[in-house]
Amino acid sequence: MKSLYGNGATDDPAGRPLRVALIGTGNISGAHLGYLKTRADVEIAGLCDIRPEVLEKKRAAFGGEGFADYREMLDRVKPDAVWLCTPPQVRVEPLRACAERGVPVFCEKPVERDPEPAAHIASELRQRQAHVQIGYVFRSMPIVQRLRAAMADDRVRLLQSFYACDASLSMGLPKWFYDKTRSGGALVDQATHNLDLLRSLMGEVATIRGVASNPVHPKKDAYTIDETIALAFTFANGSIGSHTHSWVADTWRNEILLSGEKRLYRLDLARGTLTTEEGDEVRTFRQNQAQMFFHENAAFLDMVRSGDWSKNPCDFNDGLATLRLTLACDDASDVHGDR
Repeated sequence: MKSLYGNGATDDPAGRPLRVALIGTGNISGAHLGYLKTRADVEIAGLCDIRPEVLEKKRAAFGGEGFADYREMLDRVKPDAVWLCTPPQVRVEPLRACAERGVPVFCEKPVERDPEPAAHIASELRQRQAHVQIGYVFRSMPIVQRLRAAMADDRVRLLQSFYACDASLSMGLPKWFYDKTRSGGALVDQATHNLDLLRSLMGEVATIRGVASNPVHPKKDAYTIDETIALAFTFANGSIGSHTHSWVADTWRNEILLSGEKRLYRLDLARGTLTTEEGDEVRTFRQNQAQMFFHENAAFLDMVRSGDWSKNPCDFNDGLATLRLTLACDDASDVHGDR
């Protein structure tokens, strides 16, 4: 059997288990490790984190050799694939290290916090013909695949996206989330998923207008996030849309309403349902929401196994375009008004 290390493909898909490794074992890593643990054809070979206590908890639950240095892990474990779950500001060097070794990477969103270093690493990845999938989870979900199929013969002219949670009422997030310079706030940390999906469904955004306010807690010291945000878009295809976001809501909600010439589509991303309305006919499809992260991971593993990256749900360049849109929306909702 041909070795996977260095090219991301094997002559024997039913052969030995894929050896995988994770860089960064914080909260989101558990969603990926939970799926990988269910796969008989996957061996969790290495975990890396600079926080020993966090690393040990994940090792106890999922196995794998522990490392504080990802380069040492890559050279010792020689993984067939890597999951990169570090904070956005710690992406460029791990991506470069994996590209140098020919290891495919599943990289959590966003690709970076700053588009300039992201553009530099994107160029390097292209030159090395590196394979990277960005973890915009909505793109691979069954309800979104159903939506794409249902929209294929329709033209959507208007859409409304809405995301809400109680983060600023409960103050239940880690303190650094409320410092916009560190977390990026609601748009960079959360709405980027919705904005990515809007790009994927509707094409590029041509213009953006936005407003933001803090109706509950005024900005001060390390509390610098926007609590409520409203954005309006025009797309290059002439359609228009909006995204509204609240951290002072009753509970977690995430919905997109799309108005087409033939039918109406209600995508409930929080509950995992797609409802289509055409005249008096109403149809609802429900996915297993507990497995919402399974689909993007399965797609990545399929590409690693086959070596066919033509169906990559979101490559690095596409993820970079979403980062730029997200930051443009953040800029538009700042005090200066529009962009």
